[in-house]
Amino acid sequence: PGESDNRNQQKMEMKVWDPDNPLTDRQIDQFLVVARAVGTFARALDCSSSIRQPSLHMSAAAASRDITLFHAMDTLQRNGYDLARAMATLVPQGGPVLCRDEMEEWSASEAMLFEEALEKYGKDFNDIRQDFVSGLGGLKGVLGGIRDPPNPRAGSPQLPWKSLASIVQFYYMWKTTDRYIQQVR
Repeated sequence: PGESDNRNQQKMEMKVWDPDNPLTDRQIDQFLVVARAVGTFARALDCSSSIRQPSLHMSAAAASRDITLFHAMDTLQRNGYDLARAMATLVPQGGPVLCRDEMEEWSASEAMLFEEALEKYGKDFNDIRQDFVSGLGGLKGVLGGIRDPPNPRAGSPQLPWKSLASIVQFYYMWKTTDRYIQQVR
């Protein structure tokens, strides 16, 4: 006790949830319901969301995904489990907070390219990332003129608008979709 352990405190894990918080399970559940409603409302106000997900049903489904719930729980923790302060953080002066995950950040044409590349390379995400833009193996033709990917500058990554982490995250979210389940059958 009281001795330095020589660990770099900057690299230590950060506590993001306290299971011994003062809230009841019911209060937490009610806060998460409010957070989903705020997420649905934020999507209704966001033009790009309403174009991609025109129905209230789809907007509500997107607002129920993990990213919204993680944000809500983080908001509770950052506000010391004070429900009133956490609610005010979800809906600040400028309007409700909109949380997006990888499923919302990919266009239909990008998802088609991803599926083609996945079929060609399996789970080699580096090859998928390289082929995504370069058009090797005919993947550029899959776009069918819908949208040509940007030309990368010399020395820049092959997929400047999608990081490797983004591709991997999209893959695991994509595996939970009906489209994946149909392909597996």
